[in-house]
Amino acid sequence: MRTLALVLLSCGVASACNGGPPTDPDCQNIDLGSCGTACCKMLFTYPNNTATQVKDSLFAALSNGGPDGRYAWQTAAGGTYGFSVDYKYYPYHYVGQVYHTTPMPGQYVQSGPYRDTVNFVIFTEPSRNVTTLRAFSISDINGALGDNGMNYKTIMLAIKAANIAPATSAHEDKSCQIVPPPPPPAH
Repeated sequence: MRTLALVLLSCGVASACNGGPPTDPDCQNIDLGSCGTACCKMLFTYPNNTATQVKDSLFAALSNGGPDGRYAWQTAAGGTYGFSVDYKYYPYHYVGQVYHTTPMPGQYVQSGPYRDTVNFVIFTEPSRNVTTLRAFSISDINGALGDNGMNYKTIMLAIKAANIAPATSAHEDKSCQIVPPPPPPAH
């Protein structure tokens, strides 16, 4: 995982899914409006890391623009930058938000680029002795039906850049599943 993150950083990162048949495996998870617009909700587990370690790795990875230079941490409700800390709702430890801007104008909106909002919640599961990261990305444009896999890619680019490999990853709901190719046209 460390090698992958270094390769991404040193070679320049393809940070957009540009329609057509996806050649990037992280662009195969196209969402067709699961949240009224395109979105993606994923869970990652880290049995060997504390909530603070996961938060610090993710924060460092996405600071200064992240691996593609297009992430921007937002100020939390409590006034903190990046993540807020609130232990009153234990086991939820950290909540954070980052914007990611795609580098190219979209197919339909020539003024582009598009922006996605990614929300993170990091919590512990004491019964399993594991830290869990919930990541939710949503397109910030009305009518994003079919995001070319961008919300999934935005999450995965962040997770890979954090340089701590999760033990498991899973779709938390029906959003951003791999869409099978359409059948060939009948003759």
